[in-house]
This record gives sequence, C-alpha cells and structure tokens, in this order.
Amino acid sequence: MIALFGGSFDPVHLGHLRIAEDVREFFNLKKVIFVPAYLSPLKESSNASAEDRFNMLTLSIKDNPYFEVSDYEIKKGGKSYTIETVEHYERLFYHKPVLILGSDSLLTLHKWKKPEDLLKKANFIVVGRGKDSYKEIKNYLNTFFNFNNIFYNESIIKEGVYFFDSRRIDISSTEIRERVKLGKSIKYLVLEEVENYIKEKNLYKNSP
Repeated sequence: MIALFGGSFDPVHLGHLRIAEDVREFFNLKKVIFVPAYLSPLKESSNASAEDRFNMLTLSIKDNPYFEVSDYEIKKGGKSYTIETVEHYERLFYHKPVLILGSDSLLTLHKWKKPEDLLKKANFIVVGRGKDSYKEIKNYLNTFFNFNNIFYNESIIKEGVYFFDSRRIDISSTEIRERVKLGKSIKYLVLEEVENYIKEKNLYKNSP
C-alpha cells in the first residue's frame, strides 16, 4: 500500500518524519507520499511559500527510499481540498488511497469538503496527538457521520479508520515558527538541512 500524508509542513519537523516512519513500518507501507498543500482551506495563508515548503520536505526525505514528495497540490494551485487529491491518486493507484493525518485534524473533518465521500474513497490512519483518545475519535465519527468502522492499532484488513497510538511527539510547526521569530534555537526540532535552509532564506522572522 501507498499512503498520502498531507499538510502545510510549514515547516516540516522531526515529528512529521518520525510519525511517518512509525506508520510506514507498522502498516507495512510500500511508500509514504508527502503532499504539501498550496493553501489549506482552513488556514488564511502559509508563512513560507509553497516552493520553500516543498524544498524543505525534499531535503528532509532525501535519504529515505520509502518517502516521496508530491507537488500535485502546489502545481494545481488555489485551495487544496483533500477529496480532490484523493480522487487524483485513486486514478493512479491500484488500491483505495490511504490518508495519514493527526487526530487534531480528523476532529475538524466536518469542516472539510465532502467529508462523507472522503470516508468512502479513502482509508484513514489517524495518529494520536495531544490528549486525543481512541474513544473521542470513535464518538466524533459516530456523532457526525454515523461511521463505525474504526480500529485501534490494527493492520489494515478492511475499509475504515485506523487509530494509531504509538508515540506522541510534542513538536509543532507553530512552535518552530515562534522560536525562529524570537531568535531561539530550533536545533533537534528540525533536520539540520532544514534549519540551515530557514536561516539562508530568512524564513519565519516576521511570522504573525
């Protein structure tokens, strides 16, 4: 199976990479494709340009043969709707697309474009974040979508949402941007190549 890992990646950090590797290993994925959004529909804007975010991802995954970066949403431009990306990859894959996302993102699914269709067209691997629990995810999907095919730390054997709770890494892109703005170190939060790229491009110095 091949999985899609979407997001702003503004910037990509070690939490993204470690979780992607954990998911790949546990679910025995052939590949994880990172899909940076051109513009997230639920965010007003990105702090770094699409090109810079793509470049930082490329630097971060260059030594992992199981990771790939897609420029599909960036080339398409405009707001990046997950349903459109899933439909695009549905035509390319020989299986139903698998989506990797954090539990915090899943809990906003009712605000996404065509969420009911998305639950039918893709399998979800939901990575636990913060204090979000399997029970909370289960109740949310049942309440909003009457959806009950939810599994806990199981291999993908049938269609549904798979809650994956291995490790919870408390790193966020927001924190990294704030630290850069304040002149604080981001060492060990991002790869050295990304840290150097941010310095060279003078990114996030004036982040809101």
